[in-house]
Amino acid sequence: MSFSEENGWVQRGFQVTAMLDSLAVLFILSIYAYGGFFSRYVADDYCETVDLFQAKNVLDATIQAYKGWMNSYSLMLFVQFAEWGGIWGFRLMSGVTILLWVICLMWLVAEIGKALGLRLNVAVKLWLAGLAIFLSLYQTPVLFQILYWRTGLIPYTFPLVFFVGIASFVLWYSRLPFQRSRALWASVLCAGLVFFASGLGETTSALQIGLLVVVVLTVWLTRAEHQRKDVLTMLIASLSFAVISMLIIALSPGTATRLDIIMRQAPVYNPIELSLDVIAITSHFLWDTLKVAPLPNLIAIAVPFGILYIHASNGNLSHASSVRIRLAILAVLLFTFIVVGFSFAPSAFVRTYPVARARFAAQFVVTLGLMLEGGLLGILASRLHLPVKADILRGLTVGLLGLLIVYPLYTASKISDSMVEFQKFAIAWDERDAYIKKSVAEGAKDLVVVQLDSVGGVGEYKGKKGFWINSCAARYYGLDSLIAP
Repeated sequence: MSFSEENGWVQRGFQVTAMLDSLAVLFILSIYAYGGFFSRYVADDYCETVDLFQAKNVLDATIQAYKGWMNSYSLMLFVQFAEWGGIWGFRLMSGVTILLWVICLMWLVAEIGKALGLRLNVAVKLWLAGLAIFLSLYQTPVLFQILYWRTGLIPYTFPLVFFVGIASFVLWYSRLPFQRSRALWASVLCAGLVFFASGLGETTSALQIGLLVVVVLTVWLTRAEHQRKDVLTMLIASLSFAVISMLIIALSPGTATRLDIIMRQAPVYNPIELSLDVIAITSHFLWDTLKVAPLPNLIAIAVPFGILYIHASNGNLSHASSVRIRLAILAVLLFTFIVVGFSFAPSAFVRTYPVARARFAAQFVVTLGLMLEGGLLGILASRLHLPVKADILRGLTVGLLGLLIVYPLYTASKISDSMVEFQKFAIAWDERDAYIKKSVAEGAKDLVVVQLDSVGGVGEYKGKKGFWINSCAARYYGLDSLIAP
């Protein structure tokens, strides 16, 4: 970023604002990461760990889980990573996910900036990256399920890190001149990452297909401007692998088992009916999101608006016609709807409205879409001829951006308060865990323990011997039976 000499005060004010706001979102993200210290085994966690340890290796565990209940083929590898860390693997998985997410988003912001002819400093990149994550996490009603429950984090949240990283990689590659050898290894790497990320769960796998459809369509429609057939080939290959991945998930024995248990009526096989259901669900979700949480969505638009307005009004932006920017604004709206719709297609297929954790990826996509819209609107606003000096408008914009630091700091206490429930659960869980392990060491084979209150809407083992969580928990501790009346 380089402002002119006469705008030095605006430059200094913006740099200070960016630094303070980036520290504010970093503080909020550190609170979310701290909540990971209260993560403990619940529900499916017991089953996955037992299946992993009773298998010959992680590949064998994946195959057995795929045949039985689980339709993903990458998830068990990350379960293995967490288990290698023991209890610290559980406690740090949320923080590590957030850290990788921030790094990948900062890379994406940097690549978008370079595409626009901007060089953004670290504070601005951290500000935008942290804001996208913070606003997404703050709006979810099931924070525990998508961040502190391993079985929810891996298939619903961690794939977003992959998607952002893949997008950044593609933008980075597209900036480089064509080289046959680089095109080959880059295409193989991109398709491999897409295939691996798709194997984490059906919801995010469908979302990734939607993302790739949108990107392939965009690159194809603009091919006359960039003449990069290698980029289009890479994306088409990646899309093909994403579709293959979805077929592997859909045709798994685990999927058939789930459908037999949960379905009250036949799935929606008619593509027209399925499409209409997806449109209805997506429309309801978007309207509900914008209606229920207007302030976070307004901030998602306002921050990029201000940042791009300041840069564009100083001429620090590659020129693009206003007509194209308006078309881009419409395209972002349409593409956001399409991608969200793809993520909801698996739920529509089984005739259900997606559960809250399955809506989190869509929430993140909406947040990014609003931020893109804000940036594009900021560029357009910089081209308006207003009867006010440009320096004054830039100064007011910097001031308003500085005031927005209040919002993340205001939410900090609410986020911290939400951790109290998780902390109490962790303390009670540790006490019960210590008692069970001591009893097992003394030769116990059947145990009756205290039942804990469900945390974050995730099930606990109960008083019924044959209940599936009871069975998995008993196997986890090496018991014949474990009940909690």
